[in-house]
Amino acid sequence: MNAHLSDSDRQALRLAQDLREEMRAALPHLPSAPSVSPFVDQAGMPSVLLRMDADTARALMALLAERRLEQGSAEPRRGDGTHIPPAAQAVPAAQGAVAPFGQHPPYPDPAFAPPHPAPPVFTGGTGPTPLVPSVYPTH
Repeated sequence: MNAHLSDSDRQALRLAQDLREEMRAALPHLPSAPSVSPFVDQAGMPSVLLRMDADTARALMALLAERRLEQGSAEPRRGDGTHIPPAAQAVPAAQGAVAPFGQHPPYPDPAFAPPHPAPPVFTGGTGPTPLVPSVYPTH
C-alpha cells in the first residue's frame, strides 16, 4: 500500500501517526481529536499540519502551561489560556523631551516638529465628507 511513497512521505506519515497518538494520550477527554495531516515540505523534510477546534487548543495550551510551571518557566495566562503580556516598563525620558500631560514637548529641531493640522476639506456634494484630508486631487 505504501510502496509508491518516498522515504520522506513514509516519515511524514509516521510522524503524523505518532503525534496523533501522543495528543490522544495527553488529552484523553476531548470530544473531538485534533486533525493531524502529514506532508513533505519544499525542502523534502517530513512535516505535519495540525488543526483543532478552540476547546482542544485551550486544553493543549493548559497542558503546556502546566509543564512549563513544573519547569519553573511559565508565563502568566488568562482563564481561557490566552497570554497576558508583561507589564509595560517605564521608558526613560529622552533628554528632557517628555512634557507633562496636556502640554506639547519641545522640538529643538524643526525637522522633528509635528505637522500643523490641515484645514478641513469639504468636497461639496451630498455624500460623506472625508475624515482625513486627502493628498490626492478630488477633481
